[in-house]
Amino acid sequence: MNTATSSWIPRSRINFAIGIALVSAVASVVGSVWSLAALALLVPALGAAWVAFLILWIRQQLSPQGGDWERRIHGLVVSRLALRSDSGASLLDIGCGNASLLLALLGDTPAVRATGVDFWGENWDYAQSSCESRLASVGLHATFCRMDAARLEFPDESFDAVVSVMCFHEVQTPPGAMVRGPLVALSEALRVLRTGGDFVLVDRFGDKTDFGNSAELAAVLQATTGLHRESLVATLGIPWPLKTKRALGPVEVLSGKKISRAQRDISQRNNWVS
Repeated sequence: MNTATSSWIPRSRINFAIGIALVSAVASVVGSVWSLAALALLVPALGAAWVAFLILWIRQQLSPQGGDWERRIHGLVVSRLALRSDSGASLLDIGCGNASLLLALLGDTPAVRATGVDFWGENWDYAQSSCESRLASVGLHATFCRMDAARLEFPDESFDAVVSVMCFHEVQTPPGAMVRGPLVALSEALRVLRTGGDFVLVDRFGDKTDFGNSAELAAVLQATTGLHRESLVATLGIPWPLKTKRALGPVEVLSGKKISRAQRDISQRNNWVS
């Protein structure tokens, strides 16, 4: 498997931007034979070319050949989860991608019983088989399943720990659902986490387009205690253009533990009384 570039940005998005730039540029040049007004198409061509350049730059910064920021972010998740080296906990990685995060986690805690789930669509540069092969090549093991993050096929409270990096914002709203897809995925992550279990989740939680207003996000996070929210850009000192709003600017790291429904009800009553 080729691991030279980041798995977070599918090539299809880069190819789409490049395609728009080329089509607009060709249409502009050809059309100018009949009318100079066709040169106006150079504007969207240049815009699309700039977008493609930024995406390529960001992908490079995430990769080992650039700033290796994807690995650094995974390292932050490992440190925030802080599992003991001999931990045999059950762990779920939602949106495991090319298994890079699981590789980092299992490298520190090889006894962890890890499961990785991903939708592995055709637009992405990895698949379930490549994840299995990647871990096996270094003597590690995890169970991998193709699964929608909005409909996790696990019973309630199945895992001691749950992690996820840059997955939830990609989740589509299920048909008939009243809550947007990323919030459904967050709810599912907490549903399958055992009471008292730890979570570390990295996503665009600061972006209202993805996760709605603060009240909507807070309603889901009522199932947690000891919640710690931190800006990824500020914590790691991430540079431009990775730190822009369209990239990792709104990304936050959420960590904490899950509480039981009874504990949640008590906490709510105490808040009302106070």
